[in-house]
Amino acid sequence: MAKKEKDIKDMSFDELEDSLKSLKKEIFNINIQKMAGQFEDTSQISKKKKNIARVKTMISKNKKEVSNA
Repeated sequence: MAKKEKDIKDMSFDELEDSLKSLKKEIFNINIQKMAGQFEDTSQISKKKKNIARVKTMISKNKKEVSNA
């Protein structure tokens, strides 16, 4: 679920929050798999964290736009 900035900008507030929950759940599952020795591509964790940061940024921008309007 690699979302690019263009994709994230087009998402609604509810979609952004759903995406945030999904990404956090994916990181949790990757960490569990990593501890069990089943997961080898640990770079996915940092990619997902960057996507979380992108989504959080868009959520805060949406909140500011709503409060200014």
